[in-house]
Amino acid sequence: MFATLKNKIKEETGEDVVQPGNQRYPSTNNNNYRLRSRRVSINSNSADDVGGGGFYNESEQLCQLRSQCNELTTKLSTVTQGLQQLQEEKSRVDKTNEILLESVRVAQTQKDMYCEEQEKIQNLQQIEIDKLKNLLSFREQESVDRMGLMRQQSQQIESLSEELERLRPIEAVAEDLRDELEQLRHATQQEKNLLTTTLAAVQEESRHLKKRMKIVEESRLESLGKLNSEQQVQALIREHKLLEQHLEEAHLQLSDIKGSWSGQNLALETQVSRLSKQVAEETTEKRKALKSRDDAIENRKQVTFELEKAKDEIKQRDDKVKLLEEEIDELSVALKECREENEQQILFERNKSQNLETEVKDLKTRLTAADDRFTEYASNAEQVAQKLRTQLTEKQEQLDETIMQLEIEREEKMTAILRNAEIAQSEDILRQQLRLERSEATDLQDRNNQLERDISEARQALQQISSTAQDNAQKLTEFEEVQLEIVEKNKTIKTLNQRLVDLKKTVQKELRSAQISTDSESHPTTITGHRISSSSLETFPSGDKGNCIIMDEVNFQYLKHVIVKFLTSREVEARHLVRAVSTLLQLTSEEEKLLHDTLNWKMSWFGMKPT
Repeated sequence: MFATLKNKIKEETGEDVVQPGNQRYPSTNNNNYRLRSRRVSINSNSADDVGGGGFYNESEQLCQLRSQCNELTTKLSTVTQGLQQLQEEKSRVDKTNEILLESVRVAQTQKDMYCEEQEKIQNLQQIEIDKLKNLLSFREQESVDRMGLMRQQSQQIESLSEELERLRPIEAVAEDLRDELEQLRHATQQEKNLLTTTLAAVQEESRHLKKRMKIVEESRLESLGKLNSEQQVQALIREHKLLEQHLEEAHLQLSDIKGSWSGQNLALETQVSRLSKQVAEETTEKRKALKSRDDAIENRKQVTFELEKAKDEIKQRDDKVKLLEEEIDELSVALKECREENEQQILFERNKSQNLETEVKDLKTRLTAADDRFTEYASNAEQVAQKLRTQLTEKQEQLDETIMQLEIEREEKMTAILRNAEIAQSEDILRQQLRLERSEATDLQDRNNQLERDISEARQALQQISSTAQDNAQKLTEFEEVQLEIVEKNKTIKTLNQRLVDLKKTVQKELRSAQISTDSESHPTTITGHRISSSSLETFPSGDKGNCIIMDEVNFQYLKHVIVKFLTSREVEARHLVRAVSTLLQLTSEEEKLLHDTLNWKMSWFGMKPT
């Protein structure tokens, strides 16, 4: 701090500040040097002039008086400089005190703002927790509806499986009929192949007979050309008879073959038509059975898929519920920790503010004491300076008188030899005056020592003020650290607010999905219930905003009573909400046990009502 003062004085004046202790010694050295030089000159003058010793003694005394006057002027300058430094230190300490008071006011305002933010955060957390409770109850109702749908679908699957078991023997009969139809088709195909082969053989035989007929015709024509007419006629008649016999035999064979073929064809056609009708009926029945089986399989697959999907959704919902419960527990724990930290921080800040106030009071008392002492020192210094000035004027007058006397003595130097006796007498008088001046010089020395003591005490006071200023600087650094901690707490509060906003968004998304999935009848009832609960919970924390931490005990007991009544209304909701409400409402172990006992009593068929 003194280094900064020196630098400021150096910048303003352009010269280095000389320490008062360091300034005194060179002046004394210079004075000693002057005295030695004067003594040497006096001795030399005494060696030159034996008769002028008294004159040189007076000049030596005058030089000593001048040196003492110079020393007094330097001491006065040092004292004035010390007084200026003390005034500067006093103004600086006043400024630091003003800064400390302003910082204390700012800390108080920040503390109030922090308390208000904590109250708002607690209200928001309470609202969000109530919303999550309503969402949990809604999800549980939705899971119950899903379980009912799953049961219905399982019943459909069982009925379809029974239908499939009934159609399995029909499938075996249809397979047997299909095998018989294939066998008949194979037999008819074989018979058809035989008939085609026999037909081809008959056609080949007829072609062979035609060729033979041509050959016989040619041979007959040749033979007829060789025979006469009567022989030709007889041969033609015989041949005609033979041909008619052959033709009748061929007609008979053809009629037999046609009859056998027509009978076989009719039998086969009737059998094929009967089998085709039977196959058509069986295929229709099989198609129906296959279609019903495929439908049953598809329904089963769809039901199993929906069942798996429902199980996955239930699992996801359970996981979400668990995560929400864990988040609620974490938020409650974090809320408790934040409350404890806030209470500790508030107590610490209060203690710190009280300590700062006491320290400020001590500093004020010290400052007033230092001001009093400073005024006393200043008054004393002014008195001493006035006295020294008066003494300086007196000494100056004496100096002027002695100078006048010296001039007169110089003028009367030639006549001084004749007046040795008178000079001796004047010497004795001057010696007496010198003794008096020496006594006055000793008195002045004692006063100078007293002034130096006063200056040392002023320096000690300055050191104390500098130590208090350093303590104030340390307190300022501690206050800045406290401000940084408050900024970090504000950051944590902002992160918690962000988490609350994220929870709000997730809750809104879940509510929208629930509103889409639920029926139109249950939709207004859930929304009205949610609005009623949210409005009741929003009107609760808007009571007394003055108390930021401690709630009213009557309202707290009433809230406990209402929530206990609500918890003991239904089993599923109560079982899921007992833990969260016990942590939020800070229930005792006996109250939590009583809640569990009432739930067990409501769930059991036969049991004693807890008291």
